[in-house]
Amino acid sequence: MDLLNFIIVLFLTFFCLWRLAGRMNLSKPTLLLGWGIKLGFSFAFILVFSQFYGNGTLCGDAYNFMNDSHILCEFGQNNPLEYLKLLVGIADEPLLFEQTILGETNIWSYGENGDFINDNRLIIRINSVVHFISFGNIYTHAVILSFLSYLGILLTYQTFAGFMANKNLFFLLLVAFPSLAFWSSGITKESLLILSLGLFFFGLFRLIKLFSALNILVLVIGILMLLFNKPHVGLTVLALAPIFVIGHFTNWKKGLLYVFPLAIVIVLIGLTYAPSQLNLLDKVSYKQKDLINMGKGGIFFVTDSSFCTFDYEQLDNFKTEPNKKITVLKKTAGEYKLFGPHAFHPFSIVPSPTQYDVYLLQPPSLSYIPVTPINYNRSALFTTLPEILQNTIIRPYLWDPGSALKYFPFTSNLLLIAFAVFVLFNRKKTNPEEKYLVGYFLISALLILMLIGWTTPILGAIVRYKIAAEFLLLIALCITLKPLKNEA
Repeated sequence: MDLLNFIIVLFLTFFCLWRLAGRMNLSKPTLLLGWGIKLGFSFAFILVFSQFYGNGTLCGDAYNFMNDSHILCEFGQNNPLEYLKLLVGIADEPLLFEQTILGETNIWSYGENGDFINDNRLIIRINSVVHFISFGNIYTHAVILSFLSYLGILLTYQTFAGFMANKNLFFLLLVAFPSLAFWSSGITKESLLILSLGLFFFGLFRLIKLFSALNILVLVIGILMLLFNKPHVGLTVLALAPIFVIGHFTNWKKGLLYVFPLAIVIVLIGLTYAPSQLNLLDKVSYKQKDLINMGKGGIFFVTDSSFCTFDYEQLDNFKTEPNKKITVLKKTAGEYKLFGPHAFHPFSIVPSPTQYDVYLLQPPSLSYIPVTPINYNRSALFTTLPEILQNTIIRPYLWDPGSALKYFPFTSNLLLIAFAVFVLFNRKKTNPEEKYLVGYFLISALLILMLIGWTTPILGAIVRYKIAAEFLLLIALCITLKPLKNEA
């Protein structure tokens, strides 16, 4: 049954694209070829995270999303009304997760330690709905999520093709640029990210030109998906969107464009003095500390009043229970932080029969790299910029830690840098509106890279997180590129 449903879903995607071709500025063969490339990357994603990393079974975030969504689906089969409440966010979650199988989820509650939004839940909810027709077939999930990502690419193409001197190249890069294509073709949040960006840009530019209920709806859906799937990307592109609105209503005045970078620097500095919930310095320092712990690996659990972390090599000092509890067998040195405050403090925990709730047991990451701690130091945000931009734009180097797959992002980075250099020497003369577009995308990409670099000391995570920046950079570069001979 799961194989039959997979074939039906696959057929429906081709059928939908065949019917959609008449409304696109792309031929049917081009549209279907793009989808074929997307499918190839989608199946490659599954193979990499099941065969290369998972010894035959899915692993990593993809596994967690599948596992948790399957639990939600199973819960929904027995409790349809409560499941629907859970999908829209109005369920009594503490009670449900204490008394039902929902308590067996791995990462549904991840992020409830001070993050702005728990950005795992949207992808888990969507995958849980897919489970009703997939019967657990991961390829069905991959096809559906990749199709949503492909729709995001098509919306982006429709929005900006008019600014491109090389439309075919623009489409090809969105579909087949290696790292972007790979990470946006799996069953993780990156697939929804591309759809979210496509909806956001399509709705925003249509709304600027024509105020209508449909354009408002598309824009709102895009904004909500961005905020609940990748909040740092959503907040960045949304906060900078007034560049378009102001530019449009001032007839794209050139002088006004140069005000925006200065305003952004002032806002960034101001956010380091903001209240804790909005304070950039607090958020970056805390997130960096959290991901350093993740990269180094560790034992993480919660007591009645604090969040505790210990070195993974000390795992033998603890006993893990089958009910996601842990007990202390030997006196062990670690760190703790009280609920609410972000600062960690050294301490030692002593043996006792008390069972603590396990937050995570994480082996050390193979691609962890040392980074300069921000540690609530305002000046460190700016003095570390060369380091973090090197980590996000250039690395991994060939000699960096990690598996053999590091050669893939290394090559992808070289291709992007080479393309940027090529565009630099083959620029066209841009009009004022195009200058606004390029400025918006470059500034947005830079801010996203900065946020990733400040917080993430794991190269394997960086290459995945930065695809939003790559997506924006490719749009900016293609707008800037002059006509090539084969498309002139």
